[in-house]
Amino acid sequence: MITFNRNPAFAGKKILITRPEEKSSTLAEKLKALGARPIVFPLTRIVSSKTFRSIDESLKKWNEFDIVVFTSALAVKFYLERAQTLKIRLLNPKILYAIGPQTAKALKAAGFGKIRMAREFRAEGLLEELRNVRGLKILIPRAAAAREILPRTLRKRGATVRVPTVYQVLPNKKSLEKIQRMSKNDFDAVIFTSGRSVKEFVKAFGLMKSRKLFSEVPGVCIGGVTAEVMAAYGINGVKSQSPDEGGLIKALKKVLRKGDTGENFKK
Repeated sequence: MITFNRNPAFAGKKILITRPEEKSSTLAEKLKALGARPIVFPLTRIVSSKTFRSIDESLKKWNEFDIVVFTSALAVKFYLERAQTLKIRLLNPKILYAIGPQTAKALKAAGFGKIRMAREFRAEGLLEELRNVRGLKILIPRAAAAREILPRTLRKRGATVRVPTVYQVLPNKKSLEKIQRMSKNDFDAVIFTSGRSVKEFVKAFGLMKSRKLFSEVPGVCIGGVTAEVMAAYGINGVKSQSPDEGGLIKALKKVLRKGDTGENFKK
């Protein structure tokens, strides 16, 4: 049971949570405990990879990789589930990286140690550290249609990179149909935790309508990549200072208390 002291800034506020349903329950509980009215409205859904061939090949060669990089907690979940299905025991790799604290937490919970994290919780931050990789074998289990900057740059630097797709992020058609009929009166703030959810929202709601909406209703996001997608659409918003639910709640408290919609993320 999650307990928080109710906060006047949240009292009765309708907060739209756009992340996948299975990842929304804890955040919704925290917001409810603060006095808000969380609305779980998943714009995307998570499914496992259609094929296991590339995953299975990488699992069988696990001990051959010099560096293993997990880019999300979901990548950890799906990859390790497949290893368990195949009854393959994974030892700690030579070098293990996690992008973000939630990913590191998932790896730690699975029994891995000596987990490294870049200072900046995104591909660009990791690339700052992985400069001398010529001749190394690197494994990056990740989502389909993920950003290519990490594997592409590592290959340019001379590494052999294997990128098995372990899960997919797909549109949630039911939610997207409903979003088209909503207005600013249906919520007091919107939470985005991925660039994909921003894209799906804008696609369903319309670009000009989205810009107008977020000039009146605060949009709070997590992560630099999500903020960049909002900027690309010319949408106002506030980025949480830390990449976790605590950071989101602090950012929400700030905008709800001040009635501020944030600023356009464009530089």
